Amino acid sequence: MNQTLRALDTRWWAPARLRYPGTALCVVLALAGSFLAEHYGAPALVLVLLLGFGFASQAADTRLRPGVEFCSRQVLRVGIALLGARIGVEQLMAVGSLPLLVVLTCTPIIISSALLLGHWLGLPRLQSLVAGVAVAICGVSAAIAVAAVIPQGKLEDRRLLGVVVGVTALGTISMLALPPLFSLLGYSDPQTGLLLGASIHDVAQAAGAGYLVSDTAGDIATLTKLLRVALLAPLVLLLGALLNRNSAGKAEHPWFLLGFVVLFGMNSLGWLPNDFRHALTTTSQACLLVTMAALGMRTSLSSLIAQGWKPFALLALLSALLVLTAMTSLATYSL
Repeated sequence: MNQTLRALDTRWWAPARLRYPGTALCVVLALAGSFLAEHYGAPALVLVLLLGFGFASQAADTRLRPGVEFCSRQVLRVGIALLGARIGVEQLMAVGSLPLLVVLTCTPIIISSALLLGHWLGLPRLQSLVAGVAVAICGVSAAIAVAAVIPQGKLEDRRLLGVVVGVTALGTISMLALPPLFSLLGYSDPQTGLLLGASIHDVAQAAGAGYLVSDTAGDIATLTKLLRVALLAPLVLLLGALLNRNSAGKAEHPWFLLGFVVLFGMNSLGWLPNDFRHALTTTSQACLLVTMAALGMRTSLSSLIAQGWKPFALLALLSALLVLTAMTSLATYSL
């Protein structure tokens, strides 16, 4: 009996206790942002993100770090998986084949451009590759997944950290800057959602930016972004083979995509009762708010500056190129 209790403590309660302080802080920030949003009429996602910025110095605390990382990854994946409950086949039919065409056009252009621009800037080739995949696919998760299949010792930890910090900061900037930019350019809500999903690095940031515009834009942004995420697993397997490393299984596979697809299918078939579907979508929004708090806390200006200007310049150029490529692809395929 005692051995069973010790095993349960090691497997479940010990990790929970470790994650509790950081998770609790992220939840409090999410609740505070929601409270302010209700009373002042401002977008909750933006307020939570700004509150997260205010606690960025606390993210490095060893007591808070496990919980903050948990909220920015696992809670994110739960939130995105549950988003499938609010999207059905009607939205997919309304969007058509445009998201897939735009994503398949942008991805190879960004990755190949990363290698060329990285060489021009004098950066290591593998760092440029990680940066290109991070921008083209899904930000931090893609960077870590690709790093897992790179032969040990070939990519320094500090260079991976530079990509992680830079892509997180640029994703945050994109989330705040792109919605008003696309609005000024006269794009409709569906077009804005497609462009946000095709050009913002992180899933939570793309979904958050879309829902800042409208529910329609948020749904399409999420769907388009998940199309990019779906390319991660085959791309990691391909890179693992090219880099002569048989460890693709260590990469972070987007398991939440399966949950999203299952709920999407159930919702399309009408198998989800309205009350249950509403509960799932409410939980999804709560998860996104908690994730926004964690992402704000993880964006450290001092860590970003310490990496030097070249890695950030590469990521900035790739991010701008991704936006331009997505806009050009949308215009081309819409003819």
